[in-house]
Amino acid sequence: MIDKFFTIVPPWLIVLLVIFNVLLGAAAYLILLERKIASWTQDRIGPNRVGPAGLLQPLADGIKMFVKEDFRSKNTDKFMFTIAPIIMMLVVFTAMAVIPWGGVYQGTLTHESPDAISIPHGATLVGDPEPTGNGTEVVSTYRVPFQVFDANIGVLFLIAVLALAVYAVVFAGWASNNKYSFLGGIRAAAQMVSYEVPMGLSIITVVLMFGTLSLNEITEAQARYWFGFIPAWNIFCQPLAFIMFLICLHAEANRAPFDLAEAEQELVGGYHTEYSSMRLGLLLMGEYVGMVITSAVLVALFLGGWHFPGLTGNVDPANPSVTTSLLEIVLRIVVYLVKILVIIGVFMWVRWTLPRFRYDQLMNMAWRGLIPISLFGMVGTAVVIYFWNREPVDGVLLISGTQAIALLALNVIALVVFAVAAKMLPKANPNRKLQVPGSRFNPTQPATQLD
Repeated sequence: MIDKFFTIVPPWLIVLLVIFNVLLGAAAYLILLERKIASWTQDRIGPNRVGPAGLLQPLADGIKMFVKEDFRSKNTDKFMFTIAPIIMMLVVFTAMAVIPWGGVYQGTLTHESPDAISIPHGATLVGDPEPTGNGTEVVSTYRVPFQVFDANIGVLFLIAVLALAVYAVVFAGWASNNKYSFLGGIRAAAQMVSYEVPMGLSIITVVLMFGTLSLNEITEAQARYWFGFIPAWNIFCQPLAFIMFLICLHAEANRAPFDLAEAEQELVGGYHTEYSSMRLGLLLMGEYVGMVITSAVLVALFLGGWHFPGLTGNVDPANPSVTTSLLEIVLRIVVYLVKILVIIGVFMWVRWTLPRFRYDQLMNMAWRGLIPISLFGMVGTAVVIYFWNREPVDGVLLISGTQAIALLALNVIALVVFAVAAKMLPKANPNRKLQVPGSRFNPTQPATQLD
């Protein structure tokens, strides 16, 4: 019955509609969660007036955004001022397409004849149709991934799409005709250029390990175990790459302590200072939906995606993502969403714990810290993979337990080397006192009487 339904409504459309609406609802309630976490951190109560325990506060905020005056200051670029929030939302929702939410479903369909074979859109046939013994009827087996688009260049697609988000910030800052907004856009562009490099190097480290750009295949490769009981998640063999990627996600999302593009104390509100009503609402919603999508990418690359011990496919041990149970698909999606929620909790915990960096500290962290460490990890991984001959399984190179230990040892060596190097590097002091010739505060000159 369900297989016939999939021929009418393809699974990718179901995933698209469900995830799209979940993300919209999640963005609203993540704002409420952040306000609650802020109140807990500061020993306050937080929103508690609208609805039971404040649970309807997002609805009240949405109504407020819709009914507020859509004000646009004088001499703004009307077209770019309007299109910036739209670009923000389009980018984050487009990136959703290649996220592998639930593995691969295998089903069967009965057809009246070999010429009447029809399978769900996006599915692939497994083997040849087999006769049922009832006249000319045949049974076909198909597999369909529970993601919108199973791209074999999914990682490259994500990098390209997510890099476009900075255009929304730059357009908003430039079109506002406000010097503070413009400075916020410039800061966001410089920050993106700096932190895209270590983030890309961390992703390349994972790609080198498996020899594929498909997020579906990378996730499936992690749905195995080392030594029979340790989940083969990349965080256990590449913890430094995971930390680098997580830090870069904070910077890419303009989240504190990397929110230099907004910096209320310096830029009033940064690139969205002049925005109001639903234009501002779209920019804020884009930030939170972007957090969900980038967290989903992090989970797919380092935390096994939908995999959880016990949720391995029941069809073929060589293809642990394939299952004939729709209940297991649903459980995998729930596991994926719970992992995303944990990462978002880290985002919020960091925001209300660490103070904002100065801009020179922000750049020093990228160019003198993250980039060298990420580059060392990528080159070291490439050397280990090159000298360790492996046979691909279904076109994907798998990591054994012994290789995982070697990669983990490489991470430990890198951490020790850079910890020692950090102690030896000269440190600039931007707060040092400068000698100003002729100044009465210059200690090298005698004090003079004021007239």
